[in-house]
Amino acid sequence: MNEQMLPIAEVAKILHSTPLNVLMHIRKGLLVGIETNSGWEISRASLDALLIKTDGGKAELACASDCAPKHACGGGCCSS
Repeated sequence: MNEQMLPIAEVAKILHSTPLNVLMHIRKGLLVGIETNSGWEISRASLDALLIKTDGGKAELACASDCAPKHACGGGCCSS
């Protein structure tokens, strides 16, 4: 596999988010990631696609549906 993979911390920084929120993006199918011995790695192509889709903004629905009104995740994903 020659696809470029990025560490989760780098992706969180690019998205102005947290590693927890990046994991939620993976769970919701917004990003493609794999867990390795050294931690999670995210496909650069999936990150680029997400950035294009959201015009560089935050993706909607990354958290559970009730997170936005409650800010329950604590990961900062719902704040502006």
